[in-house]
Amino acid sequence: MHMQQLRPLKPAKPLSSDDDASTKTSTLLSLSSSALISRARRRAPQAQAGQVPACEICRKRKIKCDRGRPECFNCTERGEQCQYRYGPEPAASPSQLERLARILKEPGALSNQLTTLPYHDALVLLNMLREMPRDPQPEPEPQPQPQPRAATSSSLSSPSPSPLSSPPSLSPTPSLPQYNIVGSLLPPVSAGMEFELMVRHPIAYPVLLPVTVSSLPLTELLAPRRSETFGNSLLEDTKYFRHKELPATSTSKGGTTPTSSYAGLSHLTESHIHLLDQINISSWTTLPIPNQVAVEAIALYLNNDYPVLPLFDADLFLHDLVHNQPYFCSRFLVAALLAWACQAYAPMQAEAAHYSTAFFADARAQWSQYGHRESITLSNVSALQLLCMTAITHGKDDLAFQYLRKGLQVAKSMGLVNLASGAEPADAWFSSHADWTRAASYVAWGTFNWVSVFSLHYHKSELDFPPRLFMPGDVEAVIAAEEGGQVLPPTSEVFNATCKLWTIFTAVTKAYYGQHDHIWLDQRNALDFAEDIYRQLLAWADGLPLSLVRCEGSSHAVFMLHTYYHAIITDVFRPFVNMMNHSRLMLRTFGTDRATPKAVYHASIRQMKRLLLSYRLEFSLEASSVLWQTCVIYVANATIRDVETNRDEMLFFLHLCLAGLKELFMSYRVFGSITKGILGIAIREKVLSHQEFYRYLGRLKTIGERYKVKDDDNEMSGVMAKWMIDLNLALTDPEHAQGGKLAEQTDRMSEECPS
Repeated sequence: MHMQQLRPLKPAKPLSSDDDASTKTSTLLSLSSSALISRARRRAPQAQAGQVPACEICRKRKIKCDRGRPECFNCTERGEQCQYRYGPEPAASPSQLERLARILKEPGALSNQLTTLPYHDALVLLNMLREMPRDPQPEPEPQPQPQPRAATSSSLSSPSPSPLSSPPSLSPTPSLPQYNIVGSLLPPVSAGMEFELMVRHPIAYPVLLPVTVSSLPLTELLAPRRSETFGNSLLEDTKYFRHKELPATSTSKGGTTPTSSYAGLSHLTESHIHLLDQINISSWTTLPIPNQVAVEAIALYLNNDYPVLPLFDADLFLHDLVHNQPYFCSRFLVAALLAWACQAYAPMQAEAAHYSTAFFADARAQWSQYGHRESITLSNVSALQLLCMTAITHGKDDLAFQYLRKGLQVAKSMGLVNLASGAEPADAWFSSHADWTRAASYVAWGTFNWVSVFSLHYHKSELDFPPRLFMPGDVEAVIAAEEGGQVLPPTSEVFNATCKLWTIFTAVTKAYYGQHDHIWLDQRNALDFAEDIYRQLLAWADGLPLSLVRCEGSSHAVFMLHTYYHAIITDVFRPFVNMMNHSRLMLRTFGTDRATPKAVYHASIRQMKRLLLSYRLEFSLEASSVLWQTCVIYVANATIRDVETNRDEMLFFLHLCLAGLKELFMSYRVFGSITKGILGIAIREKVLSHQEFYRYLGRLKTIGERYKVKDDDNEMSGVMAKWMIDLNLALTDPEHAQGGKLAEQTDRMSEECPS
């Protein structure tokens, strides 16, 4: 047979040093896209290049499969469970790596491509670089550590320091080694699930960029900041605060001109500062607290805790506080507020811890004298929740439960919370009054949000339904529209988003912590429930306004909003991560092959690590708030037990968490027990050495001296902490996962182990 003569092939043109780097990189990326971007399936030998394999059901039936994800058309029509085969991921070919090596020889070519290529192409190129064989490196010469420079939430990542050596003495801070390289929280290309989340849901899962260790102020990060560095300086909560055009001083009623030391707090508005300058606290209490201390404590509360968890309308409260009016303020509310707020002021003035104790006793005494009719007010609902919060941080959890439930009882009697859909409308008594409508909205939703935070940490379900009132932001949006305005105040915007987030969480509390936890009888139904909640959470994040997106200079409230978001996600999926067959549990919402609860869990933990690191870098001691302990405890739990993370990175984050807990102990007494609980987990998991363990215990004892009233007092006497600290143990043994129980175990260990 005569064979057709084919045109001879010409030899390939060799790459020259002056070829355009962009052309070579584009060729390289086009050759590697199918192998490196999807990286989710190993193609069968007979499959065509780039073809996705059929599902297992269609393969067995030997019928054509449309390869739809999560379920193909055939399986959907037949009502069968569609499954795809998962295999090891292909690596970059030697020829691709060889071409990349040629590009690396050109100075600046690689960095130029990484900064100019489209996002996905840059990730492919970065992954190929990571897969290149590495030549043995000589030991680096010791170099002086550069001066640290500030890093931001948009540029930071998880550090991976070199081993943290045990310190030789009981110094208050861990020894700081010389760091050479920092691991990135940027996941490898093989983490298809996390990439899909970053691409489809960038607000919830922003890209985490790497950071050089020289940019981290290690001494500040790994040790609690000292209160004496502040003295009488102006209060500023963030290093990135851009000063608004606020008056430096304003005149009070007595004609004096007070210095507005709190004008640098970023959440305070001009009207807040004007009203704060006019407060005379002696009109509301007989306790001998200096007026400046009381006003600054209230200012810190309004700046730090209030934007995250408001329990009343601040404008209405401050107006009545200044003008001695009883509508939205009361002596009981003022006492409860100062009992709570003076704790955060303690790092600036240690005496504030004793003021907190005195106002806590005063508020309890006032409440005990109220009759039934006197107790039914909006101010009392707010005050009871503040008393609950203060009782928790004082280590009096039994009292906290009493005040929480009494506050809910009063709120329900007023039609504010826990009304079923068929119940009588709640707004009958205040609907025609704008101020009362606004006040009731803040009290109802603030109480609901606080009870949700309580449920998150205590694993108890206290409410079955969210309030039926307008959310605070909705009320103000209607008022603003009537007055011709369009933009909501930042505090209302955060509060509105937080209300919607905790509304989603209500279903979780009932299913996971309620009386009817039968959802766990069927593992598949439980996973379907968790995935449905996760879809709602993703939709919530996708709908956030741009002002609530994490970025450089984001407020403390935005940080906390995202912290609670990822804490909820980790709680939703934690039971599945600890199941024996967790690798076979797949989420059907996503297209990637490795869409497992474990992948989602670790994606949110990585985001929380970034939030923790950024929070410590961007906010000063004046932003100290008990609320951000959520991030510390969740990251500590995940870090101690993460066997896949580099040990150096694990130690860095553990010391970062312990520094944060010690700092919180300077303000909130209960954190002595909480820190001991985390130390106990770390020593049992063999993460900390005994020398480090005893150094931390010594530092806790020193901090605890401020809580002694008499010389023979024990700084931790009577402290009870029933919230869940060991989050993994809480799944099977909630009682022994509590902070108080863990602290007792740690004390026993410290007595048994040699120091």
